[in-house]
Amino acid sequence: MTNTPNRSVQRAFRIVDELSENGGGRASELASRLEMPVSTVHDYLQALVETGYVTAEDKEYRTSTRFLEVGHRQRHRLEVVKAVRNELVTVADETGEHVTLLIEEHDQAVILAVQEGPDAINLFAYPGARMPLHATAPGKAMLAHRDDGRVAELVDQGLVEVTSRTVTDPDVLLEQLETVRQRGYAVDEGERIAGMVCIAAPVLDKREQIQGAICVCGPESRLGETRREEIADVVQRAANVTQVNLDYV
Repeated sequence: MTNTPNRSVQRAFRIVDELSENGGGRASELASRLEMPVSTVHDYLQALVETGYVTAEDKEYRTSTRFLEVGHRQRHRLEVVKAVRNELVTVADETGEHVTLLIEEHDQAVILAVQEGPDAINLFAYPGARMPLHATAPGKAMLAHRDDGRVAELVDQGLVEVTSRTVTDPDVLLEQLETVRQRGYAVDEGERIAGMVCIAAPVLDKREQIQGAICVCGPESRLGETRREEIADVVQRAANVTQVNLDYV
């Protein structure tokens, strides 16, 4: 098999990503940003329009809601989503904060579900949003239950600095992962979002394999040490209930 079909698929998704990140655009604009011939970009756009994944109006192209359909269908096939059931609502009610369920995919933490408590700050989080594993509490909660080789691969890719508090030293990260394993939950203090503290517990299955993480985020001013411990208890309890539910999905 030649690499031509692979390159074609890659180009198509580069165009889709560019449309998604910029909210749309004309063929000439996309060609300029992607450094591709306008005629080539136009051909790809027409094919994407015909398949229903891109819309066109007055020569302006945008990704369609077809992607929502695909993502929504896939999300509801995941066992952890079924297993979490009402736990996110319970956690949001008990903590009053912003609650999410995340999984690991392609070396990133990906949000699957969001629930906001009465005092939650709007973090503009949504299902499908991706973030670095090393810079987030849920990412660390999941990494702590991966084998050493898997963690080493991530470290070799480089630990990108998201905020001034992001851990970029591999030795410090490894120490944090050991702490997560010992106490059962992870914390990030403004490592991804300045001024926010996030606390996450891993969701394991009956084989002790990581399936995701439940996370609570709130402003640093509200989440002092005592409050963090209270929230840690809540997310660990929810993760445990989800683990039990996984046996019956």
